[in-house]
Amino acid sequence: MRENVNGKMNIRDVQKLNYLDRCIKKCLRLYPGVPTFGRKSTEDIQLQTCFIPKGVTVTLQAFDTHRDPHYWPHPNVFDPDRFLPENSKGRHAFAYVPFSAGPRNCIGQKFAMLEMKTVIAGLLLNFHLEPMQLAADVRMITGLVLRTAHPVLLKFVPIPK
Repeated sequence: MRENVNGKMNIRDVQKLNYLDRCIKKCLRLYPGVPTFGRKSTEDIQLQTCFIPKGVTVTLQAFDTHRDPHYWPHPNVFDPDRFLPENSKGRHAFAYVPFSAGPRNCIGQKFAMLEMKTVIAGLLLNFHLEPMQLAADVRMITGLVLRTAHPVLLKFVPIPK
């Protein structure tokens, strides 16, 4: 990452953080902020194995969709390169929906990604992060949003300047 004279990042620097972008997408695939959302069918829909009548609310489990081995081989493996353009080619557009999808998707998703990249890059420029607990000990709670049952503890070790 290129830094300007005063050691601060600018918007162009943040936009060039492609690997960080892929890491965030990978985290959102495994732990989507909104793990479940619903849509009301506006017409009768015949799927391969069932019929959905008009007016029924259909619930999508993004948490499970993001782990479908049909679209995500070895779904629990952390591999940010799944989001390289060549590895995303041919993947169904709705196999990854961390900000919902279609006409009712999150209008702030680009801002959210930029904000996450900015904060995380700023932290990583100044600190080494060390986990204070095992990932297997982190318990998630599903509600309107996905969150941890207890605070996740990290140690921030300053990087010598």
